[in-house]
Amino acid sequence: MPTEKERRKSAVRSEMAAYQYVYDNYRYNDAQREQAVEFIGAAMKVMRGEVPFQSLTRLLKVREEAPAAGYGQSHRGGIQFDFDARVLSDWTNIYTFATIDAGGNVEPYHFQIYFSPPMQIPRERLEQMLGLKVVPGWTSEGGNLQRELPDAMNDLPAFDGGNFEYGLINPPHAPYTVQVKFVYLNGPDKNPYTATRLSSLEIRRKYLTPEEIRERDHKKLGHLPTT
Repeated sequence: MPTEKERRKSAVRSEMAAYQYVYDNYRYNDAQREQAVEFIGAAMKVMRGEVPFQSLTRLLKVREEAPAAGYGQSHRGGIQFDFDARVLSDWTNIYTFATIDAGGNVEPYHFQIYFSPPMQIPRERLEQMLGLKVVPGWTSEGGNLQRELPDAMNDLPAFDGGNFEYGLINPPHAPYTVQVKFVYLNGPDKNPYTATRLSSLEIRRKYLTPEEIRERDHKKLGHLPTT
């Protein structure tokens, strides 16, 4: 006769197995896919500085606001806005880090989606829609693909996919550059270049120093036609 503790453990295992089954068999429909693509396009306009942050909250409501956690060189403090992504799946996370000035204006500097499960979106479609270009030399392989996530801090097995990093074909004239990263999981051929399962997408601002701004503006002036 099983004890009460054993019965509880068995019930938990059964619940977890049922939950895993739902996750493994979850499939996005075309309407969800198009909504995700639309939101990504809207997020790029916000990150470029073309439209206010509130344009995103009209597409998806914000479920929670909390102090922004540290995030490498792009960390500028402020607020983390977590969007209600349940329209896509119960496991997908969409959030933005932003600062807020004294006037209440929201200045986003980091946008990210974690698709869970991964969503089938061709990389070429996003490259074209977002106006992306490869920036040679960003990764150890000398291009925009890095096949494995760095694991210097953790003894983790290499994940089955690749990171793709980009700049913008037509960057905004702003005190920052905009950089984009896709993480795709490999398909049956184990080739990240042909992968279509998007695991995460990141759009981030890299704020320039006064010297970098002067150098950029000087280069632009150097390409202006003379009269």
